[in-house]
Amino acid sequence: MVQKTLGYQIGLKRIVAIPFLLVLFICLAIYTLVDLTQTVQYEIKQASKINYLLAQSTASNPNGVTTASIDTLLSEMPQYESIVFFPFDQQQHPTTRPIKVTEVLFERYYGLSEPVKINLLKLTPNQKNTKVDQLIGYSNLTLDLQTIRQQWFWQHLPLVLVLSFIALLNLWFVVQKVQNLSHRLPELEDLSRQILQDEFSQAEAYKLPKSNEAWVFEKALVYLINKRKAQIAQINTLRQEKNALEDSQFKQLEHSSKFENILIHEFKSSVSRIESGLQLLHNQYISAEQKDAVEIISLGKDDLNAKLDQIIQINRIDKGQTGVGAYQFSPTGLITQIVNDYQPFAAEKNIALTAKPYHADYVLEGDVQKITLIISSLVENAIKFTDKGSITITSQLQHLQTQVRWMLQIEDTGIGIAKEHLEQIFEPFFQINPEVKHSSSNNSTGLFLVKKLLELMKGGITVTSEPDVGTNFQVSLLLKDWKHNYERNLLINKHIVVWYHYEDLYEKAKRMENAGAKVETFTNTELLEDYLLFHTVDALFISRNIHYQAILDFVSKFRERENKARVTIICVYDTKALNPHTIELLKIAGVDYFVKKEVIDERLDQYIKELSNILS
Repeated sequence: MVQKTLGYQIGLKRIVAIPFLLVLFICLAIYTLVDLTQTVQYEIKQASKINYLLAQSTASNPNGVTTASIDTLLSEMPQYESIVFFPFDQQQHPTTRPIKVTEVLFERYYGLSEPVKINLLKLTPNQKNTKVDQLIGYSNLTLDLQTIRQQWFWQHLPLVLVLSFIALLNLWFVVQKVQNLSHRLPELEDLSRQILQDEFSQAEAYKLPKSNEAWVFEKALVYLINKRKAQIAQINTLRQEKNALEDSQFKQLEHSSKFENILIHEFKSSVSRIESGLQLLHNQYISAEQKDAVEIISLGKDDLNAKLDQIIQINRIDKGQTGVGAYQFSPTGLITQIVNDYQPFAAEKNIALTAKPYHADYVLEGDVQKITLIISSLVENAIKFTDKGSITITSQLQHLQTQVRWMLQIEDTGIGIAKEHLEQIFEPFFQINPEVKHSSSNNSTGLFLVKKLLELMKGGITVTSEPDVGTNFQVSLLLKDWKHNYERNLLINKHIVVWYHYEDLYEKAKRMENAGAKVETFTNTELLEDYLLFHTVDALFISRNIHYQAILDFVSKFRERENKARVTIICVYDTKALNPHTIELLKIAGVDYFVKKEVIDERLDQYIKELSNILS
């Protein structure tokens, strides 16, 4: 812990001190550059004025400026290196120029020149005297930039030292403050790690320092610790209550299930005894009135038996003991079979029972037993409550991307259902008219169980009805397309390589992937050959857009180097591009099959089935 604390302190000192010193240095450098440049420019301006006055004095005074005066000026102004007059009668370049920053910092001297002119009388052709300026030389004043820099340095040194001392004092104060605070960082780090791991052994022992020294986030951290501890305690309490409640519910459910099983078993036993007694009575000679009584008892027995079966099935669905199977079946064939089974019962009541499938014979995949039970129950229900007229089963298929929605309607011209009872008909054992006799079939189930089975298969049911007009049940089931599922596995575990130049065969390759194949595509022959030599490949497809000679060269070379199981090579060709002689040469080189481009473009699904047989 001590070593970690020292590490934090050293790191924080570096984080605080280095940027601070860097900023201090930059500020001093900027101040030096700006102020020194301004000082030099000021000295140049003053020197230019003095040089100008010297030039004017030299021009106006025939004796010029005395050497003693210049020596006095140089002794009083140490930044002036020299003042010299030199004669010259020709105009020179400008005597002053702007000073550069590099000269301010590094150059030793800077010279200023001022022209010296005198007034002369000139006789003109008109015998008039005219004054003219005559250049006789230049006055040159040389500045000592190094002396100016030294003067500036000694002039500003006290100020710089005072400011630097104040800045370093502030830095020392900040570092001491950070050092005093950093000794708690390792503890806070360990504390945070324990909080993330939900371990509060050391977190509980952590104590905040004095209020004036504690950090805001440190207080917040301790607050979150206490809040988290309370939440965990509450969660543990709720978990215990939940487990206790689940145990209690499980025991109640187990007790209820045992009671239901015993009750159903007793009912079944009683029904069996009633059925045995009825069989004995059927074997005896009884009167017509007694036969009617036996028939009533038999119908009651069948109704009770059907209700017991419904209870058993509902319990299995509620307990998750009923699964959904997947079997292939024909919806047209299934409806036809149900119509044939219930045709005798409809004929007894002079009811026309018909089926209208609005689709071709198709193969779907679903739990055919449960679907049969649902449709049979709805048909029997229609026969039960229809005294005259007709019952029509309408079937439609809606093809989706990978599934088929099967929509059924069972429409009758029976007694109908009042609007206020439409929601109640799906309640357990609900019956609008108890006097209606049940049909002779025992394979049906109640509407409540029909809805339960449809919900189990992710289906739905709706109903519309009008009293004395009829009832229409609409059933919707989302089933798998058996053909799609079959074609999806036609090329399963097959490895196919495609050699193409354009997108025509590339798009076809994607459809082979949908049939279960692993497809790789290439345009470069070298990469293609390397891949074929080092991977197990079932078939190589060659595009019709690849030139015949390139195919011939590649296949001949590949067959010579082939060291694994023989790859089936299939060439897609255009009859206009390849003649029989060329095809024969490609066969000799090693091409196994040829397929016309029209087959690939127009009948690819059929060809995938043929390819499955070729590669099997």
